[in-house]
Amino acid sequence: MSEQDINDVWYEYAVLFVEKKNESEQGWASLTSNEQDIAALWLLEADVFNGGFIQFFCNWGEEVYRYALRALHIIDATQVVEIITSAYGCIEHLKEDERLTELWDIPKFLTKEQEQHLDALDQQFWNNEDQIAEKAYGYYYGKLNMMII
Repeated sequence: MSEQDINDVWYEYAVLFVEKKNESEQGWASLTSNEQDIAALWLLEADVFNGGFIQFFCNWGEEVYRYALRALHIIDATQVVEIITSAYGCIEHLKEDERLTELWDIPKFLTKEQEQHLDALDQQFWNNEDQIAEKAYGYYYGKLNMMII
């Protein structure tokens, strides 16, 4: 199967779990841990490629960041683990900041240096060698009897 085919199959498969989460009143709790991992990986890639780590984190929060991090460890995407862990480190100090009324307030309180570091980390993510879709497909295909859709 070509890399493009794997990406297409992975997208179709992951979207099923994102939709399952969206359609359930229980949200993320309606998914198994494997389904959470798959959905979180897809959201991570979609948002970071679209608007960077800040977009991912501000859209989904720490819970989904933790699911994505767990999944990245499982599929052995060590380069991406380092990148998003460093990115989280840029915003972690705001975790209990009383000025935040919503996650999208985070960018307002970043220093220029933190913004530049996050931009550099986004560039690293966009150019990383981990091939998340391929690694995730390789792992979950056998584990969940993933079928070509």
